[in-house]
Amino acid sequence: MASMAEARELKEIRAVLRTEMEEKDASAVLFVGLDRTETFPSSEDEWVAFTQTGLKQALGEHLDEDTAVRIAALARSVLTGESTPPPDPDALLDSGDKPTRQLPRLDGPSKVLVVASGSRLARVLKGALGSRVVPMAVGDISRVAAFVDEFEPGVLVVDLTEPVRGLGPGVAKGLGDHALVVVWGTAQGAKRLVEQLAESGTRAVQLDRREGVAPLLDLVHGAAL
Repeated sequence: MASMAEARELKEIRAVLRTEMEEKDASAVLFVGLDRTETFPSSEDEWVAFTQTGLKQALGEHLDEDTAVRIAALARSVLTGESTPPPDPDALLDSGDKPTRQLPRLDGPSKVLVVASGSRLARVLKGALGSRVVPMAVGDISRVAAFVDEFEPGVLVVDLTEPVRGLGPGVAKGLGDHALVVVWGTAQGAKRLVEQLAESGTRAVQLDRREGVAPLLDLVHGAAL
């Protein structure tokens, strides 16, 4: 299970957002911006372009136009060296932070196992939440149980935007008693999968991505009940 290294530019963008906005809003903006980007940025030029495209658009959906333009420009100037980067909030997790809903925290970052045919959601979650989350992605349904046993996630996300073959209630086999399964998406069979998981004694919820990312980030940021 390889770790997900983060680009310097992503860390600096996240730091800018967290100094300009409430952390929950910064996470939501970054999630939306990255999720809408066709190709995940991989170079400084691509990250600079991202500040003026996906990030700027996501900011505009949360803030007034002038503020959105200002923050996007600040992020760009930090990446290009024209402005000094703010301190990295991830350098020291503040144990006094409160999750956006009344959910207890685990010690350390939330462990999230994403069951999907690709790693996009795991990468976007990591980008949005930084060191507050340790995501792992698995695309082979036959390997999920081994990942659960080794990784011991607090949250297991079944990503129906990149579904794997053979999904069923067995996907939660071996999860801890307090772990939660999140079915992310509205694909056919999502509701039935949640019902099957519940029938097997697994705590599970379905989240409709069309209703926004806040509920997903709440559950991940606050860890599992």
